[in-house]
This record gives sequence, C-alpha cells and structure tokens, in this order.
Amino acid sequence: MKGRIFTAAVVAATLVAVTTSVPARAADAPTIEELVEGAKKEGRLVVLLLQPTQQHNREIVMEAFKSRFGLDIDIEWSPMHPTTLMSRLNAESPSGRFSADIGQGSVDDLWPSVEKGYVARMDWPATFGSMLESIDQAAGGVPPEMSGTVLSMFDLVYGLVWNTDFVEEADLPRSFADLADESWNQRIALNSYHIAPVDYLSYEIGAEPTIDLVGKLLDNNPVLKAGSGAVGAAVSAGEAAVGTGMAYATDLAIDRGEPVRFRPFTDYTPVLGMKVFVPAYAPNPNAARLFAAWFTTEGMALVGESEHLGQLGNPNSVVGRELSRQIEEAGSKVVSVSSIAQFGELAETRKVIDKMIADR
Repeated sequence: MKGRIFTAAVVAATLVAVTTSVPARAADAPTIEELVEGAKKEGRLVVLLLQPTQQHNREIVMEAFKSRFGLDIDIEWSPMHPTTLMSRLNAESPSGRFSADIGQGSVDDLWPSVEKGYVARMDWPATFGSMLESIDQAAGGVPPEMSGTVLSMFDLVYGLVWNTDFVEEADLPRSFADLADESWNQRIALNSYHIAPVDYLSYEIGAEPTIDLVGKLLDNNPVLKAGSGAVGAAVSAGEAAVGTGMAYATDLAIDRGEPVRFRPFTDYTPVLGMKVFVPAYAPNPNAARLFAAWFTTEGMALVGESEHLGQLGNPNSVVGRELSRQIEEAGSKVVSVSSIAQFGELAETRKVIDKMIADR
C-alpha cells in the first residue's frame, strides 16, 4: 500500500472547518493552557470509546477529566465498535466535518483513515510532556508513518477461551494448529470477521501458511460469530467448547460468574495495540486533544485494572505484567504489526479468507 501525504488543500480545509484548531507541528504546538481555554469555549466533548465497558467507570473518567483541567463541559459518551466507527469516519470526513471527538481502533484499521488525512496529527510530547509523564510511551510503538496520530490505550491480547463445564484444561488444544485437529470438529467458535485473530498470524508466518490454516479450521465446521466478543459469549453459553478470544473480555466474563477461562496459545499470541485518536474534523478539537492525552495516561490508570485492561510493556500495569507472565510461561511468540507494508499484505490475506468463508 502506497502512502500519501497531506496536501495543502486538506490542511487548509481543516483549519477553516475548525476555528479553534491547534497546530500539529512541534514548532507551534499548543500549550496546555491554550487547549484548556479552547475547551472551555467549546463546552462539549463527544466520546465514542468502547472502554471502559462499565458505566460507573465512565463516570469516574469523565469527572476526573473535568476536575483535572478545571472544565465545566458536557460530555456525551456513546460506545461504538471500532469497525462501525471506521465506516462512519470514512463516510463523514470527505465533507470536512465529523460528528464526534474521540475514537478508538487498532493501527491496521486506522491506517487507511490516517492515509486520507481523517485522523488529526499532533506532537503529543511537545505539549503534554511536562504534565503527563507517560505521554512518550503512549505516543510511541507505531510505524513511523503513523507517528503523532494515535495514542496507546491498551493491548488486546488474543488466545484460547474455553468453557470449563465442557472441557478439562488438560485436554485443551495448545497451539493454533491444534484447533485444526478433527477432534475439535463442530466444537470451535471463531470470529467471522476474517477469522481474527488467525489472520494476524500473517504478520509472522506469511499469507499462504495463514490461509492454509484458516482452510483447515473451516473444514472443522466451526461456529462462526460476528466478532471476538460474540465468540467468547458463544463459548460461555455452551455453543462451543473452545474458541479464539480476548483476555480482558474473558476476565470480565469471569467477574460475572461465567464458566470460561483464557490462556495464551503455545505458538503465537496475536496482540493488537488499541489506540485512541482525534478525528481531523472533530467538532471540539481542544477538548478532544486534552482528553486523548489525559485518558491514555492518567485516565486509564484509574479504571484499567478493574476493567482488566493493560499494556504488556507498561511496568505499572498489573494486568500487563500478568499477561506477559502467562505468555512467557506458554513459550508463545507475540505477533504484532511492525511496518506499514504489513497492512497491505493483511488486507490481501483477508480478501482470500473472506471469500473462503463466503464459499462455505
């Protein structure tokens, strides 16, 4: 996939559309005081984040944010799945307007929107480095072409989810390849969206081996569900004995008393860094930038542990440290994106996988 650069016309349109917009370059980066004054004038913030999932934790975050910066603004929090959000972002942004201020997504999902200039850029450390100690870490860990566009929220760690009422831990498949064994025929739940996270294995093993594995999994007549969350719910409900799922979602299900557990596979552990971003045409860009920087540093620290959200590389994250321990004990290799080129390769792999699903 070839990269693009912002044209002068796009930049000019952004500045006209958002009268209180802030410059994106370090040389003229806004101060925190300027952002606060701009946010007070805007008086509103629209958040589309899925996490925190619990309403009382969202209330904690909203009140703490307003208190931190002395703001008396209205905050509307309408959780939206990143897949839906990306469609909305790409549908609305060509008009030079967008209807919300804060969104989330993985880097592979966000890259096409970054290419088109639909995600705002900013030198986050230049503005917030003196106040938010971990802003450098939040702003890092992405391909250089995405620098200054997103901030790290948490790591989405994938592995095996199983129903303890239907299968003993000693009898579980250990690797992704083990799921293809005929003993798991009609006993697996998988994500109908590209069979994620299996599609991400292409980052490590390449397209053909990934497609071959997907074919074997489909031959095992899995229960297909729309999303990894739905896969976990299917396993919990007994529609399948095992499935590919997310660590944090499984922990939340355990909190609810559901008979499910999670562990990493022994071969690969796909990890997606979930990112927070500010749309280029956010209606309240000052409040949005304040919230994005604060939430991915101090805000997540308030609610991350109770929501079972963490980052593997964050020494202050209890959840992250525990998941790192599990991955190390399993002898599993973490699989995550390392270059923009991989996005194009993943897209082509997904096209083949989607056709395989459609042809079943």
